[in-house]
Amino acid sequence: MANNGNGKKQAILKAAQEVFAEKGLVNSTISEIAKKAKVVDSIIYHYFENKEDLLFSAMEELMEKSHKELLFHFKGLMGPVSHLGKMVWFHLYQNDYSSGDARLMKNLLFECRSNKAFYQHAGYKSLQKYAGVMLAIFKKGVKEKYFRADLDIGILRDMIFGFLDEESLSCLAYREVEETMSDFESIMSLIMAMIGLESDESGANMNPVALGESEPVKSDKAERVLEAAVSIFARKGHHKTTMLEIADKAGVAEGTIYEYFKNKQDLLYSIPKGKFQNYRARLNRVFDPKDPLQKLQQFIGDYFRIFSSDGEFLSIFLNDIKLNRQFYATEAFLVFLNTNEMLYEILNEGKASGVFRSDLNNRVFRNLFLGSFSHLSIRWFVLNRVTPLKMMSELSMINTLLCRAVTRKVENVFENI
Repeated sequence: MANNGNGKKQAILKAAQEVFAEKGLVNSTISEIAKKAKVVDSIIYHYFENKEDLLFSAMEELMEKSHKELLFHFKGLMGPVSHLGKMVWFHLYQNDYSSGDARLMKNLLFECRSNKAFYQHAGYKSLQKYAGVMLAIFKKGVKEKYFRADLDIGILRDMIFGFLDEESLSCLAYREVEETMSDFESIMSLIMAMIGLESDESGANMNPVALGESEPVKSDKAERVLEAAVSIFARKGHHKTTMLEIADKAGVAEGTIYEYFKNKQDLLYSIPKGKFQNYRARLNRVFDPKDPLQKLQQFIGDYFRIFSSDGEFLSIFLNDIKLNRQFYATEAFLVFLNTNEMLYEILNEGKASGVFRSDLNNRVFRNLFLGSFSHLSIRWFVLNRVTPLKMMSELSMINTLLCRAVTRKVENVFENI
């Protein structure tokens, strides 16, 4: 009986992995998972509390498999640089050439990380365990003097995992590139420039600057609807919010909302569209300095501060939008990309003037920057793990590391990988 029960649970997990990866949590049903697993619906509730618990448990099993496979790839490798390179390679390999399980895990991980409840679930421990492998690599690298001793390895871990997430999204979500393995050398070059032992003076501290306010003006009712949506989405999540709740908070009839927005999803994506247009205008002043390195330092600091100044929008962006594959087919995503074109202008100017490395890959550095922003923002605002004072200290270090990545030339990064 025990073996049969275990067989049913495994069948449920396998079916759930496939259904959730294809349709996401909201559009999947317990009935279709049960049908695919060839069990009755009620059996699922014998093993799992609800659909969320099943999603998190399905991801947990795949993460454990991935962890074991990574450790297998480490066999025969010597030294922290080789282990770090293999871990990065392993992520890219999973994007491009991996088995079905790895692709399923990528999709499920995005689903889980966009759900606040995941961070309280036992399944989150499997992700922490996997991330702990990278922490161990950094600790060994610092101890054995392969990496700099002044690194905050917690920040560095989040930056690199965010970096790898952005590489996955650029390939799997919005198809900017066909495969990611070709980025391996550029990725490792940026990472080693940040953490390698050679000294440099590229990472000057940031000076806080005042932020202007210039939100585009909409009609009063539409603006009230947007403000109400931001407030409720941030508190309850997009999927658990009703249009009636938004209408009540905005002080309008429910039908009035549809005069401005087609449906709840259109309303959700109207929020970042307006925000990104506003952020682009506020970031324009980054071009006041003449030196490309100062421009990059100011851009990084302003980007973090501008997004962070609106905690409710940031919560929605991280939990409901950024990891939602549908976002990448919207007009709001195009506005988001337009905002990031400013980063390319700075990088091109720096390369042309000789301040930045000539071999710098703009798109890969953008993924490092955006990934660092996303993962650190989750750490700061979703998990609430740092104080405001600590946050400013960490932001200063992030700015230093990112600037070091574009200015410091790295030789023979791959000889031991």
